[in-house]
Amino acid sequence: HIMYEMSEQVLRELPCQYDTGLLQECMGFYIDNQQFDSPQGSYNKAIRIGYRIVTLDHKDIDTYTTIAWLLWSKWVSWTKNPKRMPDGEGKADQAVELLNWGKQWNKKSERFYKESADTIWPLAKYYRTDLYEFVIENYRKADLLAGENDLVRVRIRLNLGHAYRQIHEKQNAIYWYKRVLELAPANDVAIRYLACLENESERKNVY
Repeated sequence: HIMYEMSEQVLRELPCQYDTGLLQECMGFYIDNQQFDSPQGSYNKAIRIGYRIVTLDHKDIDTYTTIAWLLWSKWVSWTKNPKRMPDGEGKADQAVELLNWGKQWNKKSERFYKESADTIWPLAKYYRTDLYEFVIENYRKADLLAGENDLVRVRIRLNLGHAYRQIHEKQNAIYWYKRVLELAPANDVAIRYLACLENESERKNVY
């Protein structure tokens, strides 16, 4: 009850709130307590607070990706039941717009690009194949910025291989799985997908 009262007060005074720690706490409260939203489960209050946080702290990557995920989740709900989630229309595009807006302050952050791609990838995979372009572009940028962190680069390159494979761009998928093996020659995932893709190509050539 105390947390609810505090969070409601923070919302009422949102333009005058500057304590990002407090705002994070309230945002988390509304994510965990969807019954306080209208419509219920819309995440509207958490999203409003999230926008305030990234306005104050342009480099808060976790908040950008959380808002983006909440926005596209609303859009998915809207596509399934527009009456239950009437304000969900256009929210998937808004999620992408937010992440693109955040790039101007995170141009040299491999993590920003990687997590932006991670956040939109399920949306591209299951609902909006047109957004694979955003996913791939961000993973490629993350790969360029990852520097000497081989663990991160392996994960990014694997994801690029998977993303290209999902849109049936086999040659690009093969290229990125091979780039994984440059860093981790024993990577079992890359080895297996590479073998599978190369076998498919060989079978096509035979027939």
